[in-house]
Amino acid sequence: MGNRAKLLATVALPIVSIIWQPADAAAFRATLQPVDTTGGVILAQSNGNGESEEELRRKRREQREENRSERNQERQSERNKERQERQSDRNQERQSDRNREERNKKQAEEQKQGNDKRQSDSQRQQREERAKKQQQAEEQKQRKSDEKRQSDSQRQREERNKKREQQAEEQRKSDEKRQSDNQREREERNKKREQQAEEQRRNDEKRQSDGQKAREQKREQEQRAGDKEQRPADSKQSDRKQTDRKDSDRNQAGRDQSDGKQTDRERAREERRQKAESDRERRAGEENRQRPRRERDAEREKIARDPSKTTGTIDLPVVGGAAVLDSDKDADNRRDRSREETRKRREEERRKANVRVPRSDADAQTDRDGNRRRYERHESIDRERGERRDRRPDYRDPDNVRIGRREDNRVIYNIDNRTFVRHYDSDRLSRRGGNTYYETLRGGRVRETIERPGGVRVVTIRNDYGTVIQRSRFVGDREYVLYYVPEVDYVDDRPFYDPGLDLPPMRLSVPVDEYIIDTSSDYDRDYQEFLELPPVEPVERVYTLDEVKYSARIRDKVRRIDLDTITFATGSAEISMEQASTLRQVADAINNLLDEDPSETFLIEGHTDAVGSDDSNLILSDERAESVANLLTDVYDIPPENLSTQGYGERYLKVATDGPEQLNRRVTIRRVTPLVKPVASAE
Repeated sequence: MGNRAKLLATVALPIVSIIWQPADAAAFRATLQPVDTTGGVILAQSNGNGESEEELRRKRREQREENRSERNQERQSERNKERQERQSDRNQERQSDRNREERNKKQAEEQKQGNDKRQSDSQRQQREERAKKQQQAEEQKQRKSDEKRQSDSQRQREERNKKREQQAEEQRKSDEKRQSDNQREREERNKKREQQAEEQRRNDEKRQSDGQKAREQKREQEQRAGDKEQRPADSKQSDRKQTDRKDSDRNQAGRDQSDGKQTDRERAREERRQKAESDRERRAGEENRQRPRRERDAEREKIARDPSKTTGTIDLPVVGGAAVLDSDKDADNRRDRSREETRKRREEERRKANVRVPRSDADAQTDRDGNRRRYERHESIDRERGERRDRRPDYRDPDNVRIGRREDNRVIYNIDNRTFVRHYDSDRLSRRGGNTYYETLRGGRVRETIERPGGVRVVTIRNDYGTVIQRSRFVGDREYVLYYVPEVDYVDDRPFYDPGLDLPPMRLSVPVDEYIIDTSSDYDRDYQEFLELPPVEPVERVYTLDEVKYSARIRDKVRRIDLDTITFATGSAEISMEQASTLRQVADAINNLLDEDPSETFLIEGHTDAVGSDDSNLILSDERAESVANLLTDVYDIPPENLSTQGYGERYLKVATDGPEQLNRRVTIRRVTPLVKPVASAE
């Protein structure tokens, strides 16, 4: 661009200025005359205005100067413009350079950020890969550890099973040997008795023979020394001899007959006993015969025959046996002091206890002074009009409990460091069909009515916590009261309170075999007679069903039957129909009691061993207790409302061990009628 401006200033502008001169210049050119240059002299001529040539030259110079100045100005202007353009170009170039630098810088930064990001991603990916590899290694290590632990556990289980099988085999051999020894001893005793009888018979014969010879000799002497006067005496002697011979013959025949009768009786008794043992073994079944038997503890067995002679804790009379009373087991499980210290303290408290065994249920419901409790007349459970509800109510949880696991209609509660499972038995009571409806009563109570075919109604009243306050069965117009707590005994503001805390430690004063029956060993016991026995100590007041369920001290007042012939698969609550026959004797006893008094109530307790978590064992034991109740209802037709169920998990072990133990996996039945309603009218 600079070259073009220079060319324009030097060439084009002069040409333009010549062509486009001012008006006076044009006039001047018009007056010019051709000049004759032949003489070599230039003459000045006038332009008609009277101006000389010199003036004209001056004007032309001025004009030229002016034109030059204009051209200079134009050139200067063009140069300025060019400079401005160049400056603008430079500015644009600098701006372009700056933009380029900024772009380059930005690209560099972006490239750097990209590199950093790629490096960070690469590092993060490497870290993730390392973490993943480490996690895989840990998982593989954990898996190997689990496999090893599982293998060790499997091997330990196999060893325990093998050991149990060996123990069972040894027990079976021991039983066979003991039975063989008993049989041999019986045979030896029978043989000895036969030998003694034979010796006695021979001695009698010998004595009889000696006496007979002595009498004959005497008679011969008298006969030789006699005379005619003595003949009548000889005749008498002869008669006496014949009489003595007849008496001797009769005595000998009587002794022979007596010996024969005694031998026949002993033989008959032995046959009956052997038949009874055979029947007992047949009833027990092959599975029951192979159940492990704990070795008896002689010292504990001596105490168990008469517990009233001691104030200490009574343990089951087997090796490793736990405490007999559930309340003692609760005390042994306390963590604030050692077991020895706890037992010593309770022994001191028992020394102050006044032990009295009631003679009947009504005799048990007495106050501390021995006076029988008198209750106001019971009014019908449906006397109050209620407001009909459209569905089952949602009972509220107490404020002082911590709620744990929930499963179906069961919930785990923790209160005062005690964990227990709770469920509502409405579903079990409605198994026989019918219609169920609910009504709201005063004080927030709810009345539940189950209507069954045949005019049977089961009516239950609960408070807003779901605690059973009263339950009755109506057959037509006849009401049978199952649970009933009089107003004087009912405490509504303390849900899940253990009333056993207000009582001193229990002192058992009856033999252990009159307090507990094991169905696996006590085949010939009269279960009905046992269930009819009263509590082993007085009942201070009538308790709610929940108070009985959740207080070991209150449950200890009544006796129990351990259904240890019922076995469950690991982690299962199902009962096979083959095992239903083992409950026949107990079910028949319960039905006989219900025939006499349809308002009798029974608590079925479920127990597990110590294998597994506490919460799982609580729920499993509760399901097993409910399975036994359903079996008694479905197979033996025992009304479900006369049965209540509760699971206790691993809390009340029979054998103190943390490992698997069949004796701890059991179901227990107690008759709780004298604990949950007034029974004076039933006497």
